Amino acid sequence: MDETKLQEPTTSTESSDRVAVETPDESSCCAGNAHVPPRQPGVYAPITVDAPSPADSQLGDFAAFLKRTWRIWAIIVGAFVGVILTVTVLQRLSQMARNAQLKRYDQAVASLTPDRLIARCGKPAEDVTKEVFPVVLRTVRYKPMIGDPLVLTFSRTDEQQSDWVFLTMTDETGAKSFDTPEAKINAFSCLDSKK
Repeated sequence: MDETKLQEPTTSTESSDRVAVETPDESSCCAGNAHVPPRQPGVYAPITVDAPSPADSQLGDFAAFLKRTWRIWAIIVGAFVGVILTVTVLQRLSQMARNAQLKRYDQAVASLTPDRLIARCGKPAEDVTKEVFPVVLRTVRYKPMIGDPLVLTFSRTDEQQSDWVFLTMTDETGAKSFDTPEAKINAFSCLDSKK
């Protein structure tokens, strides 16, 4: 029961006695050149903090600067990431559009027959068919508005039911050949028509 009993307040004479007993000597309270007054119990004393080292001070200043300006840094990082994502998405969309265009070019050239050629590009300047047993060769010559005349060659077997196959596309002299579907359509744009 003695433990739960409240301690009675001390009088001012008792506290001064205690202070005198508990007061450390001056040599233990003062370190280096800094003068720190000894702490007295029951008396308010401001907290004293040792001066930080220059490295801690710079790091602390930098951390405080980042805390104050974190919104600006978040906006900058967000904008940077946004620009990278936008460029990546635009490149992928551009590549997808390019692949779709090349696929359309491939289909346009693969489905090309003399009749479709005439439907797409109009009446040719010359249309010659010659039989070289067992195949039939058909040469169609066009003179586009811009550029050199173009010669397109088709073949099929001698049978009536066989389909025409597109063989080559060259300039009139035969020196320049257009090998890829993209090169053919760039040289003669009406090949990409939907007809």
